[in-house]
Amino acid sequence: MSGAAADPGPIGDGTEILGAVGDGLDHREAPGKRLGAHGYRGRWVRHPRSIPHMGTPFANTGLPADSEIVTPNTPGRARPHLVALDWGTTSLRAWLLGAGGEVIAGRRRTRGLLSMSRLSTDERAAEYERVFGEVCGDWHRDWPGLPSLACGMVGSAGGWRDAGYRNVPTDLAIGASDLIEVPHPGGVLHLVPGLRIPSRDDSPGDVLRGEECQLIGALDLMGLEPSTLVFILPGTHTKWVRVEDRQVLSFATAMTGELFGLLIHHGLLARTSELGTRDDDAFARGLAAADRGLPTELFGGRALVLDGLLDAAALPDYLSGVLIGDEIRHQLPPHDAADHFVLCGEPDLCRRYESALARAGVAPRVVTGDASARGLWSIAHRAGLVTSTNDDEHGGS
Repeated sequence: MSGAAADPGPIGDGTEILGAVGDGLDHREAPGKRLGAHGYRGRWVRHPRSIPHMGTPFANTGLPADSEIVTPNTPGRARPHLVALDWGTTSLRAWLLGAGGEVIAGRRRTRGLLSMSRLSTDERAAEYERVFGEVCGDWHRDWPGLPSLACGMVGSAGGWRDAGYRNVPTDLAIGASDLIEVPHPGGVLHLVPGLRIPSRDDSPGDVLRGEECQLIGALDLMGLEPSTLVFILPGTHTKWVRVEDRQVLSFATAMTGELFGLLIHHGLLARTSELGTRDDDAFARGLAAADRGLPTELFGGRALVLDGLLDAAALPDYLSGVLIGDEIRHQLPPHDAADHFVLCGEPDLCRRYESALARAGVAPRVVTGDASARGLWSIAHRAGLVTSTNDDEHGGS
């Protein structure tokens, strides 16, 4: 996979039906552009720790062709302290982290839970171990004893090993006793539990995995004083999470990204649409669609194309606007009293949600980049897997 990645499209990365949770990388932007968390509400700033990312093909590494390597720093010039992974529904992101949690190197592969869902329990465990070895095995060979920590669907009942859940409300102080250990040829992989709102007969609950690390990382990067925050984490399954003084009080999931993927790849609207360049006007038109009910508005896009009022190539962006607009209309009202809204995720998705929120009079703070990697480092430090010392930071292996 080339570092000059294709435009990820309205929702997701365009490489799989469900898109991506958001890899924190935007290869269409200038290095470091629009990264950061410090600053005034609604203002894009560069975080002083932001590091440009460059994609490089795996030409001579022996790694799978559907992987991508990202190297903010030159490997070998900093001593790694942790292998951190966000292994989700559709993709795997792996980082080699140095002292203090800085990213030394990063890799991505489109091999998530969905691609293994038809395997038996034993076959799935073997496949997870194989993929883990392909992506991270050389790191463990080069630095024996390097600890590993992973979050996401790898720790689900259908993943490598079930890491369980912590019931909400709960704090974000995830420590050693919360982690599940999975032996592998290079050592032990520690899995982070997800968060759960238990279901009742009269009310369905909710679950998340991986986003807890995004939350921890974003809070660390932002350094806000104690307050009530609503985090919006766009992706395949967008999460709206209410946090107060680092306590998760509640959250809700919107399957916006998955619905978008299904619409543009299957069914009647898929036959109507064409994939083209991003059309911001069509997206805005979708946001402004009258609220006649989501199913009606979605079909309205086809009618606009048939009547010559919308280009077929613009239909995906129109549908993206309809879906995100509908999500925000329903998710925003319960959070009127929040002190701050925070968007955290892949830059293109954050831009879309920022535009939609602006129509509702909300100017969110925005965190893009490797919030998940930062969160995993924070958990590893609390669990005693790593220390925050800078000893041998620039030494050899």
